[in-house]
Amino acid sequence: MTDDYPFHEPFGPEYVRPRSADCPNCPCHTQGVCAEFQWLRADRPTYSDGTPYEKPCPCEQAAAEPVARTVAIELDGILRMIAAKYHRTGLLAGHMLTERVFRAESTSLDECPVPVPMGLFRPKEDTDPRLVVIDSAGEKWVMSFTAQHNLQPYRITGWYAGEADCPTDRKATGRNGGDPS
Repeated sequence: MTDDYPFHEPFGPEYVRPRSADCPNCPCHTQGVCAEFQWLRADRPTYSDGTPYEKPCPCEQAAAEPVARTVAIELDGILRMIAAKYHRTGLLAGHMLTERVFRAESTSLDECPVPVPMGLFRPKEDTDPRLVVIDSAGEKWVMSFTAQHNLQPYRITGWYAGEADCPTDRKATGRNGGDPS
């Protein structure tokens, strides 16, 4: 047997993958790592002499901050523009959370003592179109009507009546007409 082949091997006996493009926004990672938020899976960056890169990655620091957006939500026939934050990394990665402007009730019909936020998730193919909202970046989201407060599950039932919306007798006497103290 002979190892001589009739054709030329362009990559040599061992294929070495070409180096990925560097990220244009930071000196420490490739473009693919920063675009896909894969800093934890990537090799720790090093300088050309092999010493570890000590400074934090600017892309990773920027992604840690949620992105402010607004979303139009209609409940009980009332349409409001609500501020929300889109999370690119962390526990809520890929999800959006609105401000605390919703009223919620538990399964025993007890009202949540504070306003709750609404979670917004990516729609699937079989999502009811009545649940889909669009944010200020033009992305589609699905409203979730479940929330938690102090580990108690609640279901969002409408808009929370804040101090501005609250009748004057409730402001003076407390939520249920009793002493506010």
